[in-house]
Amino acid sequence: MRFVKTTSVLAVVIAGMLATGAQAAVTPPDTKDFSKGDWELNVAKSKFGCGKAPQVSKRHIIDAGWGMTFVDWTGSQADGKPFRSRYVFRYDGQEYPVGIDRPNAREAIVYKLTNPHRIDFTHVDKEHKVTSTYYRQISDDGQTMTQSSKFTGRDCEDLQVFERR
Repeated sequence: MRFVKTTSVLAVVIAGMLATGAQAAVTPPDTKDFSKGDWELNVAKSKFGCGKAPQVSKRHIIDAGWGMTFVDWTGSQADGKPFRSRYVFRYDGQEYPVGIDRPNAREAIVYKLTNPHRIDFTHVDKEHKVTSTYYRQISDDGQTMTQSSKFTGRDCEDLQVFERR
């Protein structure tokens, strides 16, 4: 009889979560870098002051081994065209190409892990001049990642809000 009561209580709790749309929080996979994991852009919570909002933007960020991070960024641009960018980097102050599939890229990126919740990074051109600056801030609960983008010579900022999937 005790099993039936426990099972029915559990069923009521699960039904209540489903009815209210509650989601279980996903634990960040790396306590040294909370950005690791799967993220999806919440366009409604984001602000695009420098350009048009994409229809969809997803990031899959994993530890690639050897101290490297791998990012697979996919989505659909504002006009509906699909895009995909893949890149690797270390938090070592060195320049890394903006994409592993673009060896002749005009820019490189320098990454700095400020703390487990924050990453600062800078885009530089081939002459090593800064073209834009960014940060990613992950919430205390690890469920929201906000990315700010500021572009050199332009008075605008994009603020993208991602939710952990």
